[in-house]
Amino acid sequence: MSERARGKAVVRGVFFIVNLLGYWGLLPWFLVLVGEWIDRLLKLPGLPVALGVGAGSVFVAVGVVTSVWIAVVLYLRGGGFPIALLPPSRLVRKGPYELSRHPLYVAFTIYLLGWGAIAASVGTTAVVLPGFVLLWSLYALVHEERVLARRFGDEYRTYQSETAFFLHFGRARLGPGVVFSLTYLFAKAVVRVFFPPEVEGTEHLPRSGPAVIVANHACYLDPVFLAVASDRFIRFLTTLEVMRTRVGRWLFSRFGSIPIRRYASDPGAVRRLFTCLREGEIVGIFPEGERSWDGDPLVVSETVKKLLVRLGVPIIPARIEGSYAILPRWAKVPLPGRIKVRFFSPHLPPFSEEEVTEILGLIAAQSDGQTRFSRSATGIDRLLWACPSCYTIGSIATRGRAIRCKSCEACWEIDRRLVLKGGSGNKVRLADLAASLSDILADKQSLASISRVTLLEGKDRLRPIASGQARYEGRELHVGSQTFPIQGIRSLTTEGNTRLDLGFGDGRRLRLCFLCDSPLKWQHFLGWQLGIAPWGERQKKQGSRSQTASS
Repeated sequence: MSERARGKAVVRGVFFIVNLLGYWGLLPWFLVLVGEWIDRLLKLPGLPVALGVGAGSVFVAVGVVTSVWIAVVLYLRGGGFPIALLPPSRLVRKGPYELSRHPLYVAFTIYLLGWGAIAASVGTTAVVLPGFVLLWSLYALVHEERVLARRFGDEYRTYQSETAFFLHFGRARLGPGVVFSLTYLFAKAVVRVFFPPEVEGTEHLPRSGPAVIVANHACYLDPVFLAVASDRFIRFLTTLEVMRTRVGRWLFSRFGSIPIRRYASDPGAVRRLFTCLREGEIVGIFPEGERSWDGDPLVVSETVKKLLVRLGVPIIPARIEGSYAILPRWAKVPLPGRIKVRFFSPHLPPFSEEEVTEILGLIAAQSDGQTRFSRSATGIDRLLWACPSCYTIGSIATRGRAIRCKSCEACWEIDRRLVLKGGSGNKVRLADLAASLSDILADKQSLASISRVTLLEGKDRLRPIASGQARYEGRELHVGSQTFPIQGIRSLTTEGNTRLDLGFGDGRRLRLCFLCDSPLKWQHFLGWQLGIAPWGERQKKQGSRSQTASS
């Protein structure tokens, strides 16, 4: 940043703080003083203290929360603030601006009413407050709306005719809502402190939708990093699993998430996606469909590629670097570290399969990054489900940063970059070490779990049907004393780092919940056995190579 740009940023920051203190501190204080003077002049009785403090505190809280909501919506959708030096560059018609053309004035009125009640001042609530409402109404009509009409032209005049001046009682149909706005502010602060982002290519982001942002996915926090880096309200396609509970449904629906089933086709989710795009929203999609286990790019399904070809709106590729080290899929706790988010030039429709492949190539990022503190290797056995040295399955043990094979005594130590240092001093990327295990299961015809497994069955709601050791042999799955034929399995998806879903064509699924075993190992093994892509495709290729060699 140049000295001139830095100077402008400082001036704007100072102006913002002064405006905040003056508007939300000095002005209410002055108006309450005027109200108390009117109380003394007219000898008005005071409000009961308990009632005034109780009701006033509620009004102040409502006014503050609503104002924060309005400011965040104006920033994310308009690109500015309700301040003269930092005006929005885009007209905002959603969120609180669906309910009122001047929601911030309404929120400030509620805030002022609260301080008048806390001061037990009848003069403030009955005289000053109505006068203040009259003044801001005249100012908005005579000056502010004329300025907005000149700036945004017919777009604003249409908005004027469709939206109430004061308040339309109802629910804002389009976000972001209050919960998202408060969460966004909290997340923005947390990311800046613990995961300071380096952001490139923000000039490629659209001023408004419809548009789709596609990104790689290696960490639970990737949607947060994208939202904070883009400063846009993005509605993410999200696995339905996070919305199974009441709390999950309530929270993620308020984040604007679009739920989608990963274990079966979901035309309803696709319709919701296109509805959001028709409403001018920005939608976020992680084409890989799940978080990478080792941080390296996953294979994108042909179904997802065909969906991207059909979109008909600009696609902005985004690559997130460094997030895998912060929270690998096999770990439980995020550690502080730097991330980098790069937005590429938008690709415009219509799309060909070749162009979609090019877009996916831009977002493919290998595992990288570095945390500020060392990470424990606990849980890494779900990724390294066999020893990379002797290939013994289930032999990996961990203690602190140390990783050891109980069979051949090979050992490694993991560093802050997730690079493993062997006993001989050689270093290897965790992803490369994990990749060396990929073909161990290719020739196996049976597999048994190393610990107890719970089996669930159902569609959207699952119920437990068996428990015990899991075994696969003879193209049948045995759990405990029960046997389950699994012909007709169409998909194998891991949920979290302890569950594996086996999806049938009719939407039914079986879920294996592992206590200590690796769902990734079982996904690879069953993929080989059942010929499910991409494992089945690799099996066919190996088979064709063997036939060629023998001939």
